[in-house]
This record gives sequence, structure tokens and C-alpha cells, in this order.
Amino acid sequence: MLELLELCAGRWLSLRTLVSLSRDEEGWDQSQSAQLEFTWQPAKEGPELGVLQLHRTQQPDFQLRMVGIAQDQEGDFQASDGCHGRWRFSGDHVLELTWCSGVQQFCERIWFSKANLRLRSRVITSLGNPAVVEGCGFYSEIRRVQR
Repeated sequence: MLELLELCAGRWLSLRTLVSLSRDEEGWDQSQSAQLEFTWQPAKEGPELGVLQLHRTQQPDFQLRMVGIAQDQEGDFQASDGCHGRWRFSGDHVLELTWCSGVQQFCERIWFSKANLRLRSRVITSLGNPAVVEGCGFYSEIRRVQR
């Protein structure tokens, strides 16, 4: 678990495809790229694992405070934007984050194919009916190495 969070630190080129379920023939998908920079700050002691921080150029940094015991493979998180939810580290080395916002539930999965290739998927469902998918996204992120 901690190894995965440590691997998240660094500069990344992120390519993402977002899909919103719509009956329209156009505008249902969108592709974007972005430069991302993350740091991981492990906690010294206590129930907190540490803070994963996304550094942004024209906005305040975004922080994800992870609470729980790594050996338990699950816990809570609190984001700097007020969002909170649960994290779970599965046996297949995937970090899963789940949270709710309004009437939507979000499930994001993060895993590494290689140390320099991070993959993420996000599924947005209706809180009242989790079988109803409202949107999804797939992110492939390549670590930018300094030479």
C-alpha cells in the first residue's frame, strides 16, 4: 500500500478520456492531456498514513490525507476540498477510492503497470441506484523522468 503511494510522487504526463453517457451522437467523449506533479508525505506516527499532494499552478494545491493502518488494507481519506470517503488496497495491488458528492457516487481505481506507467479509472454512478452509470474516465499517466 505505502509503496503504491510512494510511486505516485513525481511529474506525470496524463492523458485522459472522459465519457458521459448520452443519447447524443456527438459530445459524449472528451480527451485531454495535462502535466501533473504529485508529492507523497508519509506521516511520522499515529493513524494517518500520510498526505498525497497535487501541485497546481494557478490554484491552491490539492491534498488527499490518508488515514488508516496500511496492514488493514483500508481506511478513510479527507481531501482539501472537503470531500471525504474510503480507500481500500486490494490483493491485486490496486488502490480504490470511493466517495459521494451530491447525488453521485465516485469510484476511482489506481494501479501501476510499470513504475513509470500509472493507470486510473473512474466510474460515476447514481447514489440512489449504483447500477446506473452516469459517466466514466480512463487515465494513462507516464512519469516524466529528468535527465
